[in-house]
Amino acid sequence: NFLSDIESNNIDKALDFFPINLVRYSIDTENKTIESSFFGFIAKTTATYYNDGKHCGCVLGEEAPNRNLLDEDPSATLRSGKRNSLTTSDSLPWPRGNRLPDSLPPYVDQFKLNQTLDSVLKANSGIYAIVISYKNLLITEKYQTGVNKNSRLLGWSMTKTIGNALFGILENNKLININATTGISEWQKDERKNITINNLLQMSSGLEWSENYAILSKVTRMLYLEKDLPAFAQKSLAKAIPNKKWKYSSGSSNILSKILRSKFNNYNEYRSFPYDSLFNKINMTSALIEFDNFGNYILSSYGWATARDWTKFGLLYLNKGNWFGDQIFSSDWVNYSTTPVSASNGVYGSQIWLNHSGKWLPSVPRDAYFESGYGGQRILVIPSKNMVITVMSGHENGFNFDAFYSKIFECFAITNVSYNIRL
Repeated sequence: NFLSDIESNNIDKALDFFPINLVRYSIDTENKTIESSFFGFIAKTTATYYNDGKHCGCVLGEEAPNRNLLDEDPSATLRSGKRNSLTTSDSLPWPRGNRLPDSLPPYVDQFKLNQTLDSVLKANSGIYAIVISYKNLLITEKYQTGVNKNSRLLGWSMTKTIGNALFGILENNKLININATTGISEWQKDERKNITINNLLQMSSGLEWSENYAILSKVTRMLYLEKDLPAFAQKSLAKAIPNKKWKYSSGSSNILSKILRSKFNNYNEYRSFPYDSLFNKINMTSALIEFDNFGNYILSSYGWATARDWTKFGLLYLNKGNWFGDQIFSSDWVNYSTTPVSASNGVYGSQIWLNHSGKWLPSVPRDAYFESGYGGQRILVIPSKNMVITVMSGHENGFNFDAFYSKIFECFAITNVSYNIRL
């Protein structure tokens, strides 16, 4: 509510699913707190919004992230609290700036495309935004009533791929060896000591976990009841040998956040790292990641950005980690990230979903991969078509993405097209 800049009725629609629709909540706009409970009296909880001009988000309880853990430096600049301090020029073409083309290339059936997207938004009120990029051009963008190009939208598990990018940046700068074991002290006396960073990135650590949002499970307890998310996830016991079993786990992504934090000399470096090394470099001026109460980035779930900026993030992968000559992470990292994990049956790489098997999207090329978030968020990257298609939703879990993409492809005549813009 305080982060997104969308109308309240859109938020109400996003929360209208079981069991969340059983939760009663009240918003105190003056004190920026939200009280929630089941049926008004069970499991009462307070969440507090914080924004000190450096970082912002919501935490359980009534205080901002534990200030004792922060190495406060008055000269430090962190841009997650508001729009990043960088501005995006209206004179430069998107994605470097805000200027959009005056007309679409001749291979785009603009009338049919607009008609298709208008129809999709009308039939699916839970979809907030659709942005389509082809060959680094913003071809079109459409928004639900109450949402606009400046609305910051929650990506849920698309945040996991932001985590992938951050580890790719460390790897590109030779600051991490993903094949090394985690070094987590609590794991050194049992079989968990053999788990590598790579195992966590590929969801193949062998740790126990339940990713069920309809009940009080490991993931819902972590996200809604715990104050130190990595510490909770680290308590998971080993149930399989690393690399032998694939299991999707938001817990693994938050363990990775704590490992990421350990790679910096002080907390200021950690908290500014996503902005200085990723968001600002690719003009994602709206992007932010929320903290837990102990100042850990919640890399499983709580990344925010406008639909345009999420699309830029997809373009970074489409262009093999290169942004206008700046190699943010290596092309080898993109290849690694989009190579199927052996135990996943071709559906998963490193914190990113794959269409290698065609299981999810039979009508989409097999080289496609996507970031996916709870409720219907998705950034689809299709290298063979040079396209990025972003769909942001509040809650539209039943949406038929495969049929949607097929309709989009019908609006493009992209065979033997020489028109191109390269980063």
